[in-house]
Amino acid sequence: MSELTVTFWGVRGSIPVPGPDTMKYGGNTACLDLRSDAGDWIVFDAGTGLRVLGESLDLSKNYTVNLCISHPHWDHINGFPFFPVIYIPGNIVNIYGPGTFEKSLEEIIRGQMQYSYFPVRTDELRASIHFYEIKNNQFEVGNFKVYTHLLNHPVTCYGYRVVYGDKVFVYLGDNEPYYNVYKDNDPEVIAFAKQMNEQLIEFVKGADVLVSDAQYIPAEYPQKIGWGHSTTHHVINLALKAKVKTLFLFHHEPLRKDKEMDAIVTHYRSVLKKKELLLELFAAAERQSYTF
Repeated sequence: MSELTVTFWGVRGSIPVPGPDTMKYGGNTACLDLRSDAGDWIVFDAGTGLRVLGESLDLSKNYTVNLCISHPHWDHINGFPFFPVIYIPGNIVNIYGPGTFEKSLEEIIRGQMQYSYFPVRTDELRASIHFYEIKNNQFEVGNFKVYTHLLNHPVTCYGYRVVYGDKVFVYLGDNEPYYNVYKDNDPEVIAFAKQMNEQLIEFVKGADVLVSDAQYIPAEYPQKIGWGHSTTHHVINLALKAKVKTLFLFHHEPLRKDKEMDAIVTHYRSVLKKKELLLELFAAAERQSYTF
């Protein structure tokens, strides 16, 4: 049987929040990696957790890093300039991800390293950097078959489904369920929202592990509608409908304290047990690994 290991290097949404109240789950922004038992390796997102990942590597060796960006908001790319691999000759970094209506993927990554923002320009990096702009397609990384799906977020944002042998891993960086933005009873809009949400269920279906944006709790959502993020309810229901085996809540609200995260997990585990629903549930924590 195939074996995969996911490791979390940054789990927070929006902005890094180091401090005594976030030590258990971590304060760095989005970054995780997936490794196979055959040595295949993908890194998802380049938030400040990418720096933590870089610190874990033996930098006397050369690496080929396949970096999949969900979308180019700051909390998913601003760790890139601090990733030590990009400064070492002989390393290769393949960057996959979407552009936006304004800029290409390459322009976005290069843009945050303009001299006005950072002292080192991308042209001065010693590693070989290659950009592959995604347009809702599929590709292969070693033995990984990677499929993408457009998510509902205020900028072009993709989810990733990785198939390796008999194992399936899905990462949904930032996502909000579709809804009727007009707040009326227009049947066409309601039908469209339902169709788009069902497409996401199909994309996630049967995953051994799902890592998903679950930034808000339901009580917070009415003030956050349209911000492009899911609630814990949304994600757990998605996982149950898609028959996911293990779910990691991810992209934690920056104001969420460790004790509050503990309470969320305890609450939902209790509900799942009471209703006899088969879903293993965790909140993603920095430097935590899970093998399946």
